[in-house]
Amino acid sequence: MVAHLVLVTLGVLIALSFEGFGSWREHRALVREARANILSEIRDNQKELASRLQKIPEERKGLEAAIAVAQKLVDTKKLDEDKVQLGFVTADLRDASRTTAAVTGAFGLMEYDEVKKYATVYGHQELFLRAQTAAIQDLTRSMAAINLLEHSETATIRELEEWKMNLRLTIAALTVEEGLGAGLVEEYQRVLEGHEP
Repeated sequence: MVAHLVLVTLGVLIALSFEGFGSWREHRALVREARANILSEIRDNQKELASRLQKIPEERKGLEAAIAVAQKLVDTKKLDEDKVQLGFVTADLRDASRTTAAVTGAFGLMEYDEVKKYATVYGHQELFLRAQTAAIQDLTRSMAAINLLEHSETATIRELEEWKMNLRLTIAALTVEEGLGAGLVEEYQRVLEGHEP
């Protein structure tokens, strides 16, 4: 009877150890997949953001040219063949892999320092996206005054000065976006270098 009890207990322990080993393997696979997806997403975001940052100087020149046109209207009330071209190209930064890792519980299985690193970089990414949204809102206000060019003879000095102020605010918003973006590109690189083989 004792031998039978020992064999049953031993069988249960072996079954539990196999189950534990199976869970451990599943957890490792989940973490490995989540890590690979996050790093791929960060790599893509880094390229997208670098492309966005290259366009900002050209956008800034367009805004400065618009300020010059507005000042010319203030001074002369006339437009010769002056043109104003305003527009932005945005960075479409993704966070689906981070969200998936959180929902599936992969972050709960990773080391604290690794999760903290991802949380930090994605937090800075959200800050950049808010700055980008603010710049777009400022640009929208600046573009709303474009009709002043079509009716330059009736535009008041106050309207033109307000337009110039909106253009300057848009330049300031672009500068903030550019600074945050440059820092984020470097942070992406640090995270990627920490995981390169």
